[in-house]
Amino acid sequence: MERTTFKKPRQYFDTAARPSHVTFDDGKSLKRNFPWMHYIEARWDYGEPDVVKVLIGDWLVVIAGFNLAALFVAIEEHALTRIRAQPALARDREHAADSFATEICFIKAPQTSGKRKGQTELDLGLG
Repeated sequence: MERTTFKKPRQYFDTAARPSHVTFDDGKSLKRNFPWMHYIEARWDYGEPDVVKVLIGDWLVVIAGFNLAALFVAIEEHALTRIRAQPALARDREHAADSFATEICFIKAPQTSGKRKGQTELDLGLG
């Protein structure tokens, strides 16, 4: 009879309380560091559960991986300090329950005409 061992899922990214910067490393050619004060938005679409998109500064950082719920929470809380793409982990069943990135892409965010609209600039009919 085969024994099943239970291992606590590991998070292959680093967090800290109130970091001033976050680093994204594609594991191939580029590592980028951004100040959290340039954070705009993170999106995790239900239709793409293996992809998180982070808009920070003038860049869209697309993170593909496995079990990204913990990563999304770290981004929401501005606690993420660094993450590196580790595609080799996807080939090892031992890491099936872990949270990790397999690919990180940097895309220059399209420029919007004029100012970015914040909630205070929207016509909400409040006065």
